[in-house]
Amino acid sequence: MVSLDLKPVATVNTSTRIIEQFIEMLRTNKLKPGNCLPSEASLAKSLGTSRATIREALSGLKALGVLESIPGKGNFIKKPNVHYELDNIIDAVRSRMTYLEALEARRAIEGEICYLAAKRRTEASLREIKNSLDKCRNVKTVDEFINVDYEFHLALAKASDNRLFIQFIKEALLKLEHPYYNIIRLAEDDSSSVERLFGKSYNDHEAIYEAISKADASLARKCMINHLQAAKQKFTEYNEKALLT
Repeated sequence: MVSLDLKPVATVNTSTRIIEQFIEMLRTNKLKPGNCLPSEASLAKSLGTSRATIREALSGLKALGVLESIPGKGNFIKKPNVHYELDNIIDAVRSRMTYLEALEARRAIEGEICYLAAKRRTEASLREIKNSLDKCRNVKTVDEFINVDYEFHLALAKASDNRLFIQFIKEALLKLEHPYYNIIRLAEDDSSSVERLFGKSYNDHEAIYEAISKADASLARKCMINHLQAAKQKFTEYNEKALLT
């Protein structure tokens, strides 16, 4: 097993910094295709971080196509995909991690948006949410999805009757989502997969609407958190597919 010269990392953006260390070792040939990485426990001790953070970093390296898991043997470095140069990997990592970090912020903010919307919604705000939900039902393209998704989340923010939440959606949501939408576009050739994504999004939105219409604030928050967790999982899957094709 290869011996690695790893350095403890700061707690901010830890996963990204761990990945950057591995990529730098690839650049300098300290890591080479075929090398087996130490165990998660050993890496966590060397880097001074948790095993959960190590698993997130390893997941990122797998998505980037430079690491593969062999059951019963461990995690092995593999040659990067020919379409993906090492010099471009760090930018992709930062884009991916920025999006994942943004999702964490969205879970906190939009969970509260839904909680307040369920308590403060009016007949007019419910109609606006329902109208935007209906538009989500039959989307066929990513561009349509972007528009109706934005409308739905904005309608929720309006129902919360909090101007800062409304401003967050208006100014930040589309910017935070750009990496996600771009990854979906790259995977759009798999129409059945994208259609499943649209269908899952509609079902999630419908559950959020139903909870708000019933004034169930706790359930509305839970439905939004589950929705954003599913978005995180889908982004990771599409990201891996896009990088390996």
